[in-house]
Amino acid sequence: MEVKKRNWKRFIIFLLVLLLIGGGIYFGAVSFFNTPEEKKAESITPTQEPTPTEEVSPTPEESPTPEISKTPTSKPTANPVDKTTGLDRSKLSVEVQNGSGQAGVANKGSDFLKSLGYKVAGIGNADNYNYEGVAILVKSDFSKYLSLLKTDLSSQYTVSSTSAVLSASSSADAVVIIGK
Repeated sequence: MEVKKRNWKRFIIFLLVLLLIGGGIYFGAVSFFNTPEEKKAESITPTQEPTPTEEVSPTPEESPTPEISKTPTSKPTANPVDKTTGLDRSKLSVEVQNGSGQAGVANKGSDFLKSLGYKVAGIGNADNYNYEGVAILVKSDFSKYLSLLKTDLSSQYTVSSTSAVLSASSSADAVVIIGK
């Protein structure tokens, strides 16, 4: 009978352990999957109170400021026709070159010649910066303008040399090189 008592004790212990494990699983599952009634009853309900909002005012648009043109406006030119010789200065194309090495010399000379009515074909640097005074070169076909050009430039510059030997292939009818 001892064997039966032992088996019976084992069976009861096995049943108790099984009940404890089953009960633990049951209570764990119930507490995990079921939320309490208090939490379910909580819900967010909208309120009727208005929320303060900032009024957005449009930013005033700035009107564009007109840009100031950096290009010089043309100054009124004198009558391009010389009264004493009858030569029309606007018929002579002149290239003005800087022979002094100082910045803006050719541009200044160009502006002066334009104000007298000459057609300035170009501005640039001379072959060197060792020129003294102003050198005037004209094509042989335009040699009649040489004395007029010298007279006009003498009012602002010291003319050191004049010549009617400018190459016929030159793009301008005359070249004025302004030196030191």
